[in-house]
Amino acid sequence: MKEGFLIKANWLVYRSAILKHLPLLGVKDSKKTFRSAKAIYRSEMKRLPEYGKYDVLKLNLSHAVMLGAIYESCEEKPTVDRLARFYREFVLSPGVVHYAFSKNNMVSNKRILRERRQGEKSQFAAHPYTWQYKVEQVGERRFTAVFTRCGICDYLSSRGLSHIIPAMCAMDYTFGEVGKHYFLRKQTLATGGKVCDCTYIGKDIASAEEAAESLQDKYDEASRGGLHFENCQP
Repeated sequence: MKEGFLIKANWLVYRSAILKHLPLLGVKDSKKTFRSAKAIYRSEMKRLPEYGKYDVLKLNLSHAVMLGAIYESCEEKPTVDRLARFYREFVLSPGVVHYAFSKNNMVSNKRILRERRQGEKSQFAAHPYTWQYKVEQVGERRFTAVFTRCGICDYLSSRGLSHIIPAMCAMDYTFGEVGKHYFLRKQTLATGGKVCDCTYIGKDIASAEEAAESLQDKYDEASRGGLHFENCQP
């Protein structure tokens, strides 16, 4: 699979953060583990078929390959709690990344339109590790995206790593917490649900009940995924 500029830049942007936080996984030789993970990642990306014109969220898939490679490179495999904390810390560590997520407006009219069009496009996706979803229940500064396929879930499951998927799913709540929206989800494909029902609501228009619902959903999802709630905090 061709990586493209943004995907190739991942290892450059995150290199220092990954090396800094690998000890969270119990790693003693961070540089050795980093080199091993990068080699596994390169091998995996080369063997994956190229995305077609209807396949979506290629960057997300590259993150699944990256985290899976890091996990596989650990001599003593970390718990999903440790992995969730590590993933959150290294993704948000670079200042430019944290700033970008804090300014990301998932519920602007332009973004909702973009998500709706991408969801329609995804219905024709053919890659084995891609996403298919539809945008539903669109309102003022809010929408729900219902996913029937998840590339992260399918890819990591194919590698025998389905147990680590919740470590990545938890980031959806974190992105909301540092951004401009609340994130709600009642079920995920990774934890036995029929779909991933992802709702985004602008913080400026959300009710107190919706803010509390987002927190409860995060707690419930952590429990289903084998995570402890306190290890999902931003």
